[in-house]
Amino acid sequence: MNKKIYFNNKFIEFASSQTQSSQNQTIKIYDAKNKQTLKNIIYDFLDQNNSNSVQIFNYNFEQVFNYFKESYSYIEAAGGFIERDNHYLFIHRLGKWDLPKGKLEKKETIENGAKRECEEECAVKNLEIVKQLTSTYHIYPYKTGYALKQTYWFYMKTNYAEKLIPQTEENIDEVKWFSEKEVKTIAFNDTYLTIKDVILEAISPANTQK
Repeated sequence: MNKKIYFNNKFIEFASSQTQSSQNQTIKIYDAKNKQTLKNIIYDFLDQNNSNSVQIFNYNFEQVFNYFKESYSYIEAAGGFIERDNHYLFIHRLGKWDLPKGKLEKKETIENGAKRECEEECAVKNLEIVKQLTSTYHIYPYKTGYALKQTYWFYMKTNYAEKLIPQTEENIDEVKWFSEKEVKTIAFNDTYLTIKDVILEAISPANTQK
């Protein structure tokens, strides 16, 4: 899977060669030959008036990731894609369907952080981590500059069938179980690009086989 760093409704995608992106975007394609070229690409990408996504090939993602960590605030978060009896848990926050997630606490493991955030935001219990999914990355304005957030995702299962309670202080107004069809037709069409990537990976045949 090609890695992406999102900013608003666009992204920088890193690929080993020029490929068709999974998202319907206007894309500029670059062969970033050196660090200065990369800096120029990122500068243009963060321009609010520039709506183009970017695809970079022949450049190591870890180098770019480390550049962002050095240049901007770095924040780690964790969350879960939770299954119960072939239904999947989503939260409704700030007008969009989302997955439960949140910032890690100091010295907290990513697994414990993911479970804690899901429990706090949905009042769900008995969570079991099945496997780790691919992390998502996004940039957003933070203080006087930008922050890069890496969110670690886990595919989880639960047998918890009691009433779920949205954490309203986190702007969550609804918690709901969706069938796979509803995930694809309702949640997927009204969520963030990062969450779309999590959905596509989580409901792939490799993860949904019993």
